[in-house]
Amino acid sequence: MKNNRSKLIGRYWRNSLLFVSLLLALYSRPQADGGGVALHQVAGPYVVTVFIAPVTPRAGPVDVSVLARDSADGQAALDVEVFVRLRSESGMIVAGQATREESRNNLLYSVSMNLPEAGRWELEVAIGQGRQGKSATTVLGQVSVAAPRPFLLSYWRSLSLPWVIVTLFAVNQRLKRRAANWGNRSATSGRLSD
Repeated sequence: MKNNRSKLIGRYWRNSLLFVSLLLALYSRPQADGGGVALHQVAGPYVVTVFIAPVTPRAGPVDVSVLARDSADGQAALDVEVFVRLRSESGMIVAGQATREESRNNLLYSVSMNLPEAGRWELEVAIGQGRQGKSATTVLGQVSVAAPRPFLLSYWRSLSLPWVIVTLFAVNQRLKRRAANWGNRSATSGRLSD
């Protein structure tokens, strides 16, 4: 009787841990700077790599991070000014200064921008002259911005969380009831055999 009950409880905990780890994988979001590489060019004294997060940019908030490295020694340029400008096909311009303070990674310069529309955007990154006496450099590229997700699809994780909790509670109660019924049957059959 106790052996079967402990097997049932062990199976319950094993399945619960598997389910919780699956939920954590679904609900977790990467918190690292960067994202997908949108542009990588050698321009003047710098090797410039531009990252955009999310990897597939959509109309709405995006994070643009820039890594500027010295082309001679490969060291990150930590004393430059970085300006990011995005221009849509319709002529709309979104611009901002990327700073290391806004970035979680001290080697990157980051800026958060809000892109109001989908389509092709021209990306321009200007790196201003630093204390090392290097001249200003500009790199150009193209970024495809997808349409924003529908509201429910954007928040499916948050909206599904209460249903997941209710389902877990129901499964827990069912397993407890089953274990109690199993124990009652075993106790009754033990008394009848005596």
